[in-house]
Parts: sequence; structure tokens; C-alpha cells
Amino acid sequence: MVVVDIIIARHGQTKANANRLLQGGLIDCDLNKRGIQQAQRLAEHLRDEAFDWIIASKLVRAVHTAQIVAAYHEGVPLTKDKRLGEVSWGDLDGTKLSECQPIRAKVIEQWRTGKFEAKFPGGESAEECRVRITESFTEILKEAVAKDYKRLLMCLHGRIMRVIMASLVEKDLTKMELTRHTNCAYYQIQVDVDSEVLATSGVDGLVFKYIRKDVRDHL
Repeated sequence: MVVVDIIIARHGQTKANANRLLQGGLIDCDLNKRGIQQAQRLAEHLRDEAFDWIIASKLVRAVHTAQIVAAYHEGVPLTKDKRLGEVSWGDLDGTKLSECQPIRAKVIEQWRTGKFEAKFPGGESAEECRVRITESFTEILKEAVAKDYKRLLMCLHGRIMRVIMASLVEKDLTKMELTRHTNCAYYQIQVDVDSEVLATSGVDGLVFKYIRKDVRDHL
């Protein structure tokens, strides 16, 4: 049995965030000035953590955040993983939140009531997100155990953080909206990895524990 600690942080602010646009997996914005400052404060906050592995989605806002944190952790490998990208909001990606909110709220309410196959035109459902997250976490934990990596940092996205916390920790996707966050907020979770269970049942067979959270933007 191997205990693995994972800190999951949201990326810093982007221009799309500041302009109140819906920013999903189809939007690839870099950090703005405030986002860089947030990431730097996050990096300072986590500078004494003994990370073995840093992972980011392939979206530039997550990669840039991870690179800023990684500057305090010389020699720690940084991996980009496409499977950890933000949910795709489809045709609504890049639209103003004020304009798309009625449609978005309807789908999120369907997810809250267990209709996980609901999605936007051209977008991704909660169930599709859950599947790619459980598959990616299964492979990530297999690699972590093989390489004796016990402390991981992931720089990811808001909705995907909600999917992770609900599907892995709560084991209930209807609880996605309970996970609150701001830019550069983070959650720490812990899992006892039984390699035999991981091989046969994936992460669905493991118990993830909530350890702590910091939902500030650090500015």
C-alpha cells in the first residue's frame, strides 16, 4: 500500500476570466498580469512542499501556472496531460457568461439531479468528463507508484476540479457544485494505493480522502 498526496490547483486568471467569458477546453488563453501574480503567490505558498511530480493539462493557462510553481522545485518533472483539460462547453465556449448563463444553468441543474449525459451542442457531458478523469488518474497513479512518486501537484481547471472532487472523493457526481474555487485555489486529497485494486478496478476501487483546501486567489 502506497500513500499518495495530490494537490490540485486551479490556473491563474486569464483575459477570458477577467472579461467574464465562458472558458472551456476549446479556449486556450494564457495568464494575464493578475493571473501571473496569482500563480507567483501560489508558488510562494507551496514552495516548501516536497513535490515528486508536477502535472498540468496541455492548455497554456495551466501549463504557465505549473511552470511558475515548478521554478521553486528544481529537478521535479513537469508533465503535460491532455486528458486533464477543462470540460468543453461546445458552442458556448468563449461566449459571455451573462448571455449563456440560462442555457448553462439548465445543463448544470441536470447534472445536479443525476442526468450526467446532458451536454451543450458540440460540448462534453459530465459523464464523459468523469470517464476521462478516472482513466487518466488510474494511469497517473500507476506511474506514480512505479516511480515512487508520493507527492503530486496538478495545475488544472475549475470544472474539472469539481469533477475530480465529486467523482473520486465524494463518489457522487451530483455533488460537483459543492467544490468552490477561485483562480489559483487548491484542494489537497490523499489516497492509499493498493496496486492490485488499481490494476483491476482503477481509481473507482480506491478511497480518496479530503485533506485541506485553500480557496483564496492569494492576492
